[in-house]
Amino acid sequence: MKNQNTMNVALRNVKLVMLELALTAGLLSMSIMTSFFYSIGLTQLEVSKTQIIFTMIMMVLNVPMGWVADRFSRKFANVIGDFGVAVTFIGYAFANDFWSVVICESLLGCFMALSQGVDQGLLKHFCNQIDSGGDFFRRKTATLHCLHYISTLILVCLGGPIGAISLRLAIGLSGAPYVVAGVASLLVKDDSKKLAAKGNPLGDMLRIMLDSLKKRPLRTRMITYAVGREMTHSIIWVFTPLLTLVGVPMVVVSLGWALNALACLVGAELAKRFSIKMKDWQVFAVPMLLAMLSMGVLSWNLNILTIWVYLLMGVVQGWTGASLLPLVQRYVVPEEQTTVISLPHVFSRLVFIPATFLIRWVGDIDLILTPLVNLMFFAVLGTIVLILLGDRKIVL
Repeated sequence: MKNQNTMNVALRNVKLVMLELALTAGLLSMSIMTSFFYSIGLTQLEVSKTQIIFTMIMMVLNVPMGWVADRFSRKFANVIGDFGVAVTFIGYAFANDFWSVVICESLLGCFMALSQGVDQGLLKHFCNQIDSGGDFFRRKTATLHCLHYISTLILVCLGGPIGAISLRLAIGLSGAPYVVAGVASLLVKDDSKKLAAKGNPLGDMLRIMLDSLKKRPLRTRMITYAVGREMTHSIIWVFTPLLTLVGVPMVVVSLGWALNALACLVGAELAKRFSIKMKDWQVFAVPMLLAMLSMGVLSWNLNILTIWVYLLMGVVQGWTGASLLPLVQRYVVPEEQTTVISLPHVFSRLVFIPATFLIRWVGDIDLILTPLVNLMFFAVLGTIVLILLGDRKIVL
């Protein structure tokens, strides 16, 4: 009876964590953020600077905040992070220049760093209580990303019309899903094993990072996660300008984002069905080839018909989101989950900063060149990842 009760509680916790993850993965104002930045006078380069500042804060705080969550409370790290993001979006609605955007992005970076990786670590813990083999966790991760993109689809469909009424209203309401997510986090019964202190906090963090980086399989899959996830990240911010450039009416732009969210859902569902049976290099090769195809077509001929090939990037985003992080978590001990999961996110930031700077810089020169820059940048990094996953003799 006790075992059955434990299973029931674990299953309830899995549902709550998946709800929290699905709600916080999307953004109501995503489709109108570029329009908002333009409306308050920001250039493409200034937008890239705000995103780089956000990224650097996340990069610096990811591991320390992960250690805090592992050491004290993963649950309350999630709660504080979710409610903090909600309040910040309300403040974001009143931003009116570059520096006010920087302040809001900085606060978002702090609160998101506190909760990032926590929910994924909790999900693995509760899934292992139900089935320690790992397949249940990978299926739930894939299912989660399907829910994530359904949530994103709903939010994007709402965000466009709300943004047409008021860009600031759409941004302010972006905090609402985080409030619900915070409540879901409060209801979680967290019995995950906490990290035992083995010295001072900085020493503990350094030890965990160094131990993780020494493990070649883990290190390789962290790099794989970073490159795979960032293939679609920087280029997404020029999706709206590209749509308008080729003549898509502004009223239809939100439909483009909705279709991209639907493509993400397709990618996550495909990963759920097929990636579990694939070798790790194959799990990465599929989205890389799709990304290269999409960016290649747009680099060759960008017009009102070919722009929709961009939706392959949505499939890539869905596939990588559903399949790559479990490859990392396979090599992580439970009590260090959040701290170690923070590392691939740090690697992602290291990839994102030069990628987004290049794409935004080129975008200010000639927007039509941005797909080519994305293709060239990630063709190089993706080839390196495939060599690493194929266990070729390359030292990284």
